[in-house]
Amino acid sequence: MTNITNSSICTTRVSHPSAWRSSDFSSADQYAFDLGPRHYDAFDKALSGIRQQGLILDDIEKKHFEVPEIADDLATIFDQTQNGYGFVLVRGFPLDRYTEEELGLIYWGIGTHMGTGVSQSVMGDRLGHVMDFSAGNPNARAYRNKQTLSMHTDLSEIVSLLSLSTAKKGGLSQFSSLITIHNEIVENHPEYLEPLYRGFPYYRAGEEGPDEDPVTPWNVPVFSYQEGLISGRLIRAYLENGLEILGREKTELETAALDYVDEVANRPDVQLEFLIQPGEAFFQNNYVVLHGRTEFEDDVGAGIRRHLLRLWLDVPNGRPAPKEMHFFEGAGIARHQGKTPTGEGDAYKALVKGDRVLEPVS
Repeated sequence: MTNITNSSICTTRVSHPSAWRSSDFSSADQYAFDLGPRHYDAFDKALSGIRQQGLILDDIEKKHFEVPEIADDLATIFDQTQNGYGFVLVRGFPLDRYTEEELGLIYWGIGTHMGTGVSQSVMGDRLGHVMDFSAGNPNARAYRNKQTLSMHTDLSEIVSLLSLSTAKKGGLSQFSSLITIHNEIVENHPEYLEPLYRGFPYYRAGEEGPDEDPVTPWNVPVFSYQEGLISGRLIRAYLENGLEILGREKTELETAALDYVDEVANRPDVQLEFLIQPGEAFFQNNYVVLHGRTEFEDDVGAGIRRHLLRLWLDVPNGRPAPKEMHFFEGAGIARHQGKTPTGEGDAYKALVKGDRVLEPVS
C-alpha cells in the first residue's frame, strides 16, 4: 500500500468563506446567481454556432461555445467554487425555451468555461442523467438509484447538477463544508487529524480496468494541506468496502475520526438542505463541500420522475491536492466497453452473503 505524500497537517482554525455553516444563510439569495434575458440571448447565439458547425456534445470545447457577453458572469460562478463558499446555485435555466438536447448542449458549454468534462462511469457518460434505474438493478450507483445518499464527495474537482424535474416526494440535496468540519476537528479532536490525513484504501466500485486493482493501491486522504489550502475527499461506503476486501480492520481512533466527520457533517447548524427546483443547477467544489441526498419516490405512471443532468469537471491548475485523492491514474472513470456502473465488482461480490447489498455511492 502506497502512503500519501502530504507535506503537512493543518492544526489551526481556518477563517474563509468556504468555512460556512447552514446557520450563516438566511436566504438562498446569498449563494445564488440568477440567469436572465441577456444570458438566454448569448445561449441562443452559441447554439446557432454549434448547429452551423455540425458539432455534437462530445465535440464541444470552450472555443466552440463563445459567449463573450456573459463571460464575466461565468467567471464569477466559477470563482465562487474556487474562492467563495465552494458552491453556487444558478437559477433561471428556461426549460420551456429549449429542448432537453439543447439544454444539455448549453449546460455542457457552460462547463467548458470552468473545466474539462470527464467520464462519470464505465459507460463513458460525460453528461450524466441522474434518474432512478434501480428497478432493473437494485445495486445501481446512486446517481442511478433512489436511495438515501450519505454525505460524500465525487471523483472530480467540480460536480454540477441541473434539475429538469423533481420527484413525487423527497430528493432533497444536502451540503456541508469540509473546511468547517476540519475546523471542528482542530478545536475539539486534534487527535483525529493524523489518521484522516493518512487516509484509507478505497474500493473502486467494480469500475476498474482489466489491468487495475479493485482497491486503490494507495491511501486516499480524507484531508490534505497544500499551498495553504485544505482539501477533502470522502466516500465512506467505498472506504469501508476497500478495507473489507483487503481484510483490514479500522483502529478505534480511525473509527472515531470517521464517525466524527459524519456526525459534524449532519448537524442541523452545519448541513444546508434544499430542493433543487427545475431550471436550477448547482456547481460545487468536491474538495471543499460534501453533498448528499434524501431518498425519493417517483410516480412514473403519472409522469412524475426526478431527472437531473450531471457534469464532472476536471479543473486544470485548480485547487492544489495530492494525486492520491484520485481513485484512478487519470481524472474521472475510464470507459470500459460492455460494463455498466453497478457498484458491484467481482472483488465485492465475493464478500457478499445473504441479501446484503452495497450502500449506494454516486
